[in-house]
Amino acid sequence: MNSALYVGTVMHARHSPRDHVFRYPVYQWLIDLDELPELDRCFRLFGWNRRAATTWHDADHIDIHAYLREHNVDLGEGSRVVCLANLRVLGYVFNPVSFWWCYRAGGELACIVAEINNTFGERLPYLLSPANEVADSRRHAYATDKRIHVSPFMSMDQRYTWFFSEPGERLSIRIDVHEEGMRPFHATFVSHRVELTPAAVRAALVRYPLMPAKVISLIHLNAARLALKRVPFFHKPPFVSGQGTVKP
Repeated sequence: MNSALYVGTVMHARHSPRDHVFRYPVYQWLIDLDELPELDRCFRLFGWNRRAATTWHDADHIDIHAYLREHNVDLGEGSRVVCLANLRVLGYVFNPVSFWWCYRAGGELACIVAEINNTFGERLPYLLSPANEVADSRRHAYATDKRIHVSPFMSMDQRYTWFFSEPGERLSIRIDVHEEGMRPFHATFVSHRVELTPAAVRAALVRYPLMPAKVISLIHLNAARLALKRVPFFHKPPFVSGQGTVKP
């Protein structure tokens, strides 16, 4: 089975205009889309578009195949798409970002899609492909402009560099934020693979209770801490669906 759990640590580090670092333990699901019927059938605690302790709902994500067609990415027959994300727990989910690895039949990585959600209910995918790849001998690496307002403590005048390993026994992701020749912020996810078994799913739900609720709570808690540190605040510009935030 390609689907699995990844257990590890998320870290956010702000370097300017104030230092602010926080870490928290997490688990996330890696879902092979072709395996959803099997997961729904074999795992009592897992549901696909139905009620269960933890669930994948298609409506919580972009239609990845439609998105790839829209952007002229043809994976061909025998392709494979896997998504790393939080799943609903007791009906609630929030994913600051979900990642999609999109493979052609021979196992070649065609692209990665980073699906960003902000706390204002806005969503925007970033297509990370050979067109915006940057040289890195150890990882898949890409550079993009910032296109969606995420944190009220960051301006829109920024760029991202994204770094990914393959989802193997270990999985690591890093996002660097660049502005005016500096790197004021970076975030990492470092994790190891846990094979999917009923016992592993039960253990994750017990060890990391209400994971999506914890994520959104930590976002608001750390926003309050940044406000107390008097980090400059940026009001949210308008958002255009499918295009992104309108830069002021």
